[in-house]
Amino acid sequence: MAGLMELIAEAHVFAEKTGLPASMLEKLLEMNFGTVAHSDSIRMTTGVYRPGKNEAPWSGLDLALKDVGHGVDCAAKNGVDLKVGKLALDHLKLAQTWTGQNGGRALDSSSLYGVVRMESGLDFETELVKSRDTSETN
Repeated sequence: MAGLMELIAEAHVFAEKTGLPASMLEKLLEMNFGTVAHSDSIRMTTGVYRPGKNEAPWSGLDLALKDVGHGVDCAAKNGVDLKVGKLALDHLKLAQTWTGQNGGRALDSSSLYGVVRMESGLDFETELVKSRDTSETN
């Protein structure tokens, strides 16, 4: 699941950087990969990855860190190198660091999207998230 989120995050960042509308990518994900991929995509594009100030994450970052970490460790003990899983885990850890440096608000497990954005020269927070957070303080 974390690997799927990683791929969807990368696809959305690539789409944004090349001008492909998020809605078009979401339609492709829904048509070709179904409900789970579409749901993960929506979590990113609607700002769920960085919940509002009084909102709880759909699926908390701490739980994702525990579960993905356990999966990667279990695989390693059995001679399997989960490269995508390790990349997702690294991005989840970076999301945890980012939120610690930016107010400590609880993040969703899809928050690796913000890290993929930063690694590609974008802000962790999308314009939608920034706008939502600004209106919450007013």
